[in-house]
Amino acid sequence: MEDKTDLLVRAAELYYEQKLNQIDIAKILNTSRPTVSRLLEEAKDAGIVEIIVHSPVRKNAKLSFDLRNTFGLREAIVVNGSYEYHKALRRCCEAASHFFNTIMENNKVIGISWGAAPQYLCDLIERKDYYNVHVVQMVGCLGTGNPNIDGIELALRISKRLGGTYSNIYAPIYVGSKTVHSYLIKEPQIEATLNQANHVDIILTGIGSFDSGTTLQQSGYFTDQDRMNIIGKGAVGHLLARPYDRNGSPIDMEPEGRYTIGAPLDAMHAAEWSVGISAAAFKAEAVLGAIRGKYINVLVADEALAVRMLELARGN
Repeated sequence: MEDKTDLLVRAAELYYEQKLNQIDIAKILNTSRPTVSRLLEEAKDAGIVEIIVHSPVRKNAKLSFDLRNTFGLREAIVVNGSYEYHKALRRCCEAASHFFNTIMENNKVIGISWGAAPQYLCDLIERKDYYNVHVVQMVGCLGTGNPNIDGIELALRISKRLGGTYSNIYAPIYVGSKTVHSYLIKEPQIEATLNQANHVDIILTGIGSFDSGTTLQQSGYFTDQDRMNIIGKGAVGHLLARPYDRNGSPIDMEPEGRYTIGAPLDAMHAAEWSVGISAAAFKAEAVLGAIRGKYINVLVADEALAVRMLELARGN
């Protein structure tokens, strides 16, 4: 048998230099995938492999501290600089991907929502073959609009980057009938996925608002009048396609005949890490509501959003 150090070096070379996946390495070394995963971890512990992360995103340490301290977050990361909305959000997602790499490990269940933030994460999360990792779509499908931001696509893409498996919800986000809703959530595949969504370890999500042009409106689920009606009920934001008010209290849409197919907001309380990603000052009320409802315990934000949140917290 090869010397243990030689074996660690060989496994590391195949994985990091030749870019082979763990299944192929297991075949070459005549061993199992879990053993390969263990060898790669041992190679890092032994100093054979040194991983250096060169982050292109600079963080504002003071604002990060102020957010953690003011709102009792488990972690807060504020990205330096002032950019237009989509560039700011992408830079926040870069920072979120680095943070995700620090908490991700084998035997984890990841919950993914939908939207621009999870879409950016799909391109930024480090490719790595983890052992026994599963990605769960947390809420039904948009069905129209941009397929790249739909949860059904995102669960597949992120599972590929992590070397894991995935579960989808093959149903729309909303249906207009209680009977149809009751039938769909009892369909075996959907019921199984919803059960998984209630027990995820890490949630990755953007934080939606009800400003004009919201994704839900663009996808045809809300007219502008619907949007104004839900704002009239006190809605400031939405997570998992479920609206909530400034205190984080859920707002029931069933009286208007809108039934959600997806995990409840309470599912976000159960996750060890619930990572919210958002940018721009206009999102401040939505993010504050998410924090007050304890739906997220990690926030990745840009400077404009962080400053506005702190102003609102001080009553300004």
